[in-house]
Amino acid sequence: MNPAGMTNSEWLEVISAMEEVAPYYDRVNQLITFGLADRWRAEVAARAKPDDVVLEMGSGPGTFARHLDVKQAYCLEPSGQLVELSKGLMRERGFDLIRGVGENVPLPDESVDKVFCSFSFRDFRDRESGAIEMFRVLRTGGEVFIADVAKPPPSPLSRLLQMHVRHVVPMMARMAVHPSVRSRWKNDPYRKFVETYDAFGFTTVYEKLLKEKGFEDISTEFLRMKGATMTRGKKPWKSTS
Repeated sequence: MNPAGMTNSEWLEVISAMEEVAPYYDRVNQLITFGLADRWRAEVAARAKPDDVVLEMGSGPGTFARHLDVKQAYCLEPSGQLVELSKGLMRERGFDLIRGVGENVPLPDESVDKVFCSFSFRDFRDRESGAIEMFRVLRTGGEVFIADVAKPPPSPLSRLLQMHVRHVVPMMARMAVHPSVRSRWKNDPYRKFVETYDAFGFTTVYEKLLKEKGFEDISTEFLRMKGATMTRGKKPWKSTS
């Protein structure tokens, strides 16, 4: 794994780990973020407007989608198990649930107003291809929002966050589930979370990638309590000259 992505076998291991924790996803995430995970999602989802058509890439069990109040949403998820898990919520909200990968989005060019990627971009096999697809499906003037666990450049804050992710998160995740569940886990699935966190590079990597793929007005801001960040970019308006 590295800031550009991962091999196919590494990606399949990440998907397998996500499927193992899927039934306990909300409970574990609320615990390891001290109750902030849902607030972060709501903070990012609030960037969508009621008349927007949006794409969420990596929708998982629907924990981000339930915060969206939009005209139409396409929720893209590669895991068949997570698609099944989120079907009820998506049907209730009237959203379109699509099984697929962010490197090959089955939507036409310039078909959505906003793209959201909530805590899933670091799990892409090929982040460059994912960024190209984000740009392709956005209408001119549209925006992308990538939320992820905070990973600022070296600093006292980055060392504290790194310690939390590497040592506290796996321990707390195991505490959040019943011992019988832990015994069924082939490996500790949250160790894969640590691996993807270590590999994706600093948040500046996301900014550089968006810039390279044609986005402008790129910026990153901390979300509540600085445990997560949101990187955003805009697809430029077409020149009429």
